[in-house]
Amino acid sequence: MTTQHETIARPGTRKGVWNEFTVIMPLKPGGADRMRARFGGFTDERAKNTDRIGTVHDLRFVIFDNDTRCIFASTFDGDWETYIDDFATIIPDEIDLLFGEVADYPGVRSPGIKDFIARHQVSAMAFYGAYTDASVRDVWKALKIKKALDGLLDAAS
Repeated sequence: MTTQHETIARPGTRKGVWNEFTVIMPLKPGGADRMRARFGGFTDERAKNTDRIGTVHDLRFVIFDNDTRCIFASTFDGDWETYIDDFATIIPDEIDLLFGEVADYPGVRSPGIKDFIARHQVSAMAFYGAYTDASVRDVWKALKIKKALDGLLDAAS
């Protein structure tokens, strides 16, 4: 049990500007089917919402153990505290919708959300990224530059 003055250590492995993030959480009875129905895949709208955070390289949800548990895994830029704060302030309703079937989920706006997450988070024993010194924003910028350069080269042909 934590007190007001202590918090649960924040797990996760960092390489360059990237951090890996994996939580394994129990689902409510029948929660797997409800979660699948809510998701309907990862829609373009969900992708746009996630892009608003601007630090998420990738993420995935996996339901396993006969529909009793869920893994949420992602790779992000920056520090752990900011990552959770961004979800809580930028897309809180979406997060509550997606994690609403997790047993004892307190809601992303709850003062205890970070300790809840840390209790369910595990650190990867191995973590690789091909370009871990490039942030999401660096990649977006490089892609814009490439597109503009390709346009110039095509025009010159």
